[in-house]
Amino acid sequence: MIINNLKIVMYDKIIENGYIKIENGKIVEVNKNDCLSSKNEEIIDGKGKIAFPGFIDLHIHGSCGIDFMDASVNDYKTIANALYKEGTTTFLATTLTSDFDSLKKVCLTVKDAIKVVPSLGGIHFEGPYINVKYKGAQNEAFIRKANIAEFNELNKLSDYNVRYITLAPENEGAMDFIKEVSKHNVTVSAGHSNATFDDIKNAIDNGLSNTTHTHNAMSGHHHRNPGVVTAAMYFDSLYTECICDTIHVCENTLKTFYKIVGPDRFIIVTDALLGKHSSVESFKLFGLDCIKKDGAAYLTSGPLAGSLLNMDQGVRNMKRITNASLIDLAKISSTNAAKCLHLSDRGMIKEGMNADIVLLDDDLNVLDVYKLGVKVY
Repeated sequence: MIINNLKIVMYDKIIENGYIKIENGKIVEVNKNDCLSSKNEEIIDGKGKIAFPGFIDLHIHGSCGIDFMDASVNDYKTIANALYKEGTTTFLATTLTSDFDSLKKVCLTVKDAIKVVPSLGGIHFEGPYINVKYKGAQNEAFIRKANIAEFNELNKLSDYNVRYITLAPENEGAMDFIKEVSKHNVTVSAGHSNATFDDIKNAIDNGLSNTTHTHNAMSGHHHRNPGVVTAAMYFDSLYTECICDTIHVCENTLKTFYKIVGPDRFIIVTDALLGKHSSVESFKLFGLDCIKKDGAAYLTSGPLAGSLLNMDQGVRNMKRITNASLIDLAKISSTNAAKCLHLSDRGMIKEGMNADIVLLDDDLNVLDVYKLGVKVY
């Protein structure tokens, strides 16, 4: 299959009038239209659409009225189909701070779901090894010390599909935990954390590589007591998640932060809750009461709980706020997430990569989506 007449956004250049050839779910050729020989195969007219690598959302808790904490395999299919509509071709099922049995249930479901849901990339454990001071919308009753034996058992139950974990690196035992899990291809991120700048430096030396929903639920930028936010700006080795709904982080802060960290470390995430793609107005967040209000989800006690953001809206927001180039928008919506998760088969439009492709109009609205070369939207 060949899709031609495309504006193709690659990692280091844009092909203004090109084609993408796909075989067996992989991209096998990317070139200009005038290099396209007349071959006896299916050719689809791209009609001048912009081709991006499929979006990767490494922080999402649910959608369609479904939370990953109690989702079935069929629920994963429902959510995946909804996420295709916003251009997301890879996502991590993100958990909440909870008891062992609940995390065990998620792991066992993902073990089965990942076999039949091609866009499911694995699990993101958000907690339970976090700091109570910055618990946010996490349930304090289940916060505990980092436990490598517990993690190893859960990872094994998931058939080793845990890809990412958010924790507080300043907590007792966290440094040894970071060092150990990083050896097993698990990305470790600082979040819900009261870490100092020096704590983050030490954690990086032990394998930390990310910061979770940066600015939210963490020690901030202070001229005498620098915390996680300052470290996120300073250390070039850190990838930095941001919820780009302009609610969790205001536009001027997004603009400033993006200017500092640049397009090679910034990652758009949604941190979306089950209320996304759903008419439900109130719901439980692992025992905590939530409501939809002013475009986001809030605990009934007041604090922000999570977003209702779509990935494509996050991309449009960043374009409007920062005027980032198409190449840089592809990095912050796909490439950087793939790199931090050590996924070498996606995140770019390039020969040899999975044919995960999003076709957009000039206003960056999603028109068509391909997962492994199959049109899914």
